[in-house]
Amino acid sequence: MMLNKWKQHACVLLTLIVSSAILTGCWDRREINDVAFVLGSAIDITESGEYQVSALIPLPGNMGGAMGGAGDAKPFTIKTAYGKDIRGAVDNLQKSLPRWLFFGHRRVLIVSDKLVETIGFKPVVDAITRTPENRLTAFIAVSKGPAIDVLNADIRMERFSAESIREMLQSDASLRISLKEITAKMIAVGDDAMFPYLNKRKTTLKGHESEDIQVIGFALTHDGVMKASASDGAANGVRLLNAQFRPYRETLEDGESTITIAANSNQLKIKPSMRNGVPYFEISSLIKISINEDTNYDRDYDDIGQRSHIEKLFVKKAKSDINAALALMKQSKSDVIGFGRYLSRSQPGKWDKEWKGKWEELFPQSEFIVTVKAEVFRIGMNRENLAKKDQRYE
Repeated sequence: MMLNKWKQHACVLLTLIVSSAILTGCWDRREINDVAFVLGSAIDITESGEYQVSALIPLPGNMGGAMGGAGDAKPFTIKTAYGKDIRGAVDNLQKSLPRWLFFGHRRVLIVSDKLVETIGFKPVVDAITRTPENRLTAFIAVSKGPAIDVLNADIRMERFSAESIREMLQSDASLRISLKEITAKMIAVGDDAMFPYLNKRKTTLKGHESEDIQVIGFALTHDGVMKASASDGAANGVRLLNAQFRPYRETLEDGESTITIAANSNQLKIKPSMRNGVPYFEISSLIKISINEDTNYDRDYDDIGQRSHIEKLFVKKAKSDINAALALMKQSKSDVIGFGRYLSRSQPGKWDKEWKGKWEELFPQSEFIVTVKAEVFRIGMNRENLAKKDQRYE
């Protein structure tokens, strides 16, 4: 009996010894003081064809002041390196730093329009997807001009320009487009990628000079290469055609007055078909709008005719914007809405056998029938126009 118990204890002890022997422990650990956290990065292409990779890295020692720094010192630094490919540039950047670069907290990635127009976005996708630590939920955008200029903008609203750009890219000023979405579109047929298009501008108010970043539209690509940019009305058309609708405002002229209208929601339906070998899409859009401002103080919003007039005014502009976006997409062969995807879902067999392989030639021939309706659901006041009411007592 005692011998059996001794054997049991010996087995347990042997198991513990063997288990502890094969445990490797934290052999790859890194202390936080040895890590450089990248909050944002920029990728450019030089005249000689080299890749320029820039990384925005916080400096904890400069974050003590009320404005985020000690004195006039910035709470971050931007480091840059060059290479024949993106990964090579990152490796060269790492060689010049005493800390280990960590991209797991990257919020934004900015790529210059020159790079996307000449080489395309495929090298960026390849470099990102091969490294597990890259954060695919990070927002991505294309810059007008050098991407490093946007990343290094003197933005006073936030401590870091990357944080300010991130907030902008997830606001109503843009569409929320992440690395994950772009990567999925890059490998799909009948669905091209698009990016928010950013521009840096200076504010010249005396004593408060700074720089701002604004979304000026969307960069449209085909096969990963930027082919066109949608701005103004065409950019609003892209918004209305996108399943991921974001609210926007439109100021319209109505005779001698102006009226600012907010498009708050959009019920979009796209019905695809093929007619005589040509892609055919019926697009219907029901937009709910609200009135933000109206310089016609005599307008009677209790009058159904006046409301109908405003709805028709907005419908005319929205339909024009959608048609402008469609024309730009056909001209550039950029199917950023994924009309091919709609067609493949409706007839998957024929798509795989007949249309998928020649969608690049079929898409520019597509015909679109656009139907737009608008519905005023909020007028911005619950009583008679106050400006009109005050006139009675003058």
